[in-house]
Amino acid sequence: MSGLETAIRNALERSDRANAESRARVYQSARQALETGLRKQNIEDAEAINHQRRRLEALIHAIELEERARLDMPVEPPVAAASSPTAAGDRRVEPSVAPPVSGDRPAGRVEPGFAADPVEHSAPVPPVDDREPAFDEDIEPPKPDLREAHLADEGPMPDMRSERAVQPRKRRRGGVARLMIFTIFLATLGIGAWWVYTSGLLLTAEQRDTSVPNPPPRAEEEDFAGNAQQPVEAPKGPQAIDTRGGFTDDWISVFTPDQVSALHPRSNATVDMVTASDGTAARIVSRSGDAAGSIEITVPADVLQELAGRTSTIALTVQSPDDNPVQISVECDFPRMGDCPRHRFTVNPQKLDALFRVTFDSGMAPSTPGRLIVNADVTGKGRGINLYAVRVLPGQ
Repeated sequence: MSGLETAIRNALERSDRANAESRARVYQSARQALETGLRKQNIEDAEAINHQRRRLEALIHAIELEERARLDMPVEPPVAAASSPTAAGDRRVEPSVAPPVSGDRPAGRVEPGFAADPVEHSAPVPPVDDREPAFDEDIEPPKPDLREAHLADEGPMPDMRSERAVQPRKRRRGGVARLMIFTIFLATLGIGAWWVYTSGLLLTAEQRDTSVPNPPPRAEEEDFAGNAQQPVEAPKGPQAIDTRGGFTDDWISVFTPDQVSALHPRSNATVDMVTASDGTAARIVSRSGDAAGSIEITVPADVLQELAGRTSTIALTVQSPDDNPVQISVECDFPRMGDCPRHRFTVNPQKLDALFRVTFDSGMAPSTPGRLIVNADVTGKGRGINLYAVRVLPGQ
């Protein structure tokens, strides 16, 4: 490092050392000379390079302190300075390499400098204030000994490493990870849609009701003619009460309360004859809502012959035994003719006629009786109804 120190001091002598900018240019030239020398020597050890940089910075710092102290000293007359041996003794003699001087050049004080070969100066040299300090690139710093460098290092210096810190590259997700995330997202959406569909969240109250549809019973004009086709005549004398309830003679009676043998209860059903407010009736009780809680009403074979190949009407006269309505269901089972859809009715405390139509396309009538299957309580709570009559109106 003594060669760089000598070069720095010589460059300061040749420049305007009182100017801070001139000194800064000299220091920067020294740094560049150090970097050039390290590259020429192929020194790639980062620790060795940093050690040389710190030593150079420490040297520059010491020289700068000397320069500032020199500027702060009072200026003495030249004569006094020349005659004072103390000042001459205190002045530090810097080693320098003097260029060869031609014979015509007068002898005198020679400024230190660096030159590779002796050169004849035939042209005038420009003023020193207009030149930038230069360092010979052949000056190479000595190869450092790492063990001695650590021992001679008096304190930590700032890291002068010029290399940029290499940041770790972010690892990008692969295609398999993205595909798995997308698959999990689709599976979650599918499970949510399946749950909404199976839970019935989007269904209305009517759609959630899985029981048998319960339309209110109604009698239409075409279901039975009543007395509309008969001429209305004024009553002559006392008339008996019409116990048939307005049904014409075209209606065929299938069951009346005195035909108890036509009722056949199954295992969870019972039949009793009772006297109600509207007369004698068969009390039918169903203890379950399935087939075991139903009763069978026999339909004679001659009645089935009237129904074959026609659209006919069947009427059940029923009543709830108490003040609460009860729901019943009616099905038919006619041999060789087929069956009919299940019909459901709500029976109220008032006596009413439950009507429904059946259609049999086949004109072949069976030779054995058929059955009407009635469940008196489809909810299976053990309730029942009062059955007054069963009638059939054959179609045309």
